[in-house]
Amino acid sequence: MDALTWPFVVTCLAVVIAPGPSLAVIIDQSLRAGRVAGLATVLGNTSGLVFWAFASAFGLTALVRTSEIAFVVLKVVGAIYLVWLGVQALLRSRRRREEEAAAGPVQRGLLASYRAGLLANLANPKAAVLYLALLPQFLPVGGTVFAGTALLAGAQMLISTSWYTLVVLAVGAVRRFLARPGVRARVDQLSGLVLVGMGVRMVTLGRTAA
Repeated sequence: MDALTWPFVVTCLAVVIAPGPSLAVIIDQSLRAGRVAGLATVLGNTSGLVFWAFASAFGLTALVRTSEIAFVVLKVVGAIYLVWLGVQALLRSRRRREEEAAAGPVQRGLLASYRAGLLANLANPKAAVLYLALLPQFLPVGGTVFAGTALLAGAQMLISTSWYTLVVLAVGAVRRFLARPGVRARVDQLSGLVLVGMGVRMVTLGRTAA
């Protein structure tokens, strides 16, 4: 338990609270399909963290940090995915009034929401570098690397999941208002621009920024 220090917890909170692709996708899914879909997206994001935790424990994330090709490929894939989500949101904003007036609220499968959260996390090179650069700094001297990594990763996932769950609940509290056709069209426009902006930012992401 020596690894779970206050500096580690505060650092994890700062990283999680900072706006990023995962937050944008979770809010987008919550607004589109409701609280349960938002929680499914959070679960998908956490599953991505599980992958990076295992990759960190076995040293696989070093490839992303040391290989320029791997880093560029990952960030380009992530950028394309975020831009695609953003374009979809912008297109929805153009037909929102007609669709909602005719068919009511949009229904979205939980698997699709889960997949959106998972892909947003896996396609984010910052997540890989986070587990490679952050966790080792807090490993106790003389301890088992795998056990220490598992403990720190578990704590970080708990912090991440708790924060994003609060975000989903907050969005759910105001979703009835935001779900109005006129308001939702504007929200879709804003969400689309944010996601596209995140994608563009990811393309320009450098190693020092990650």
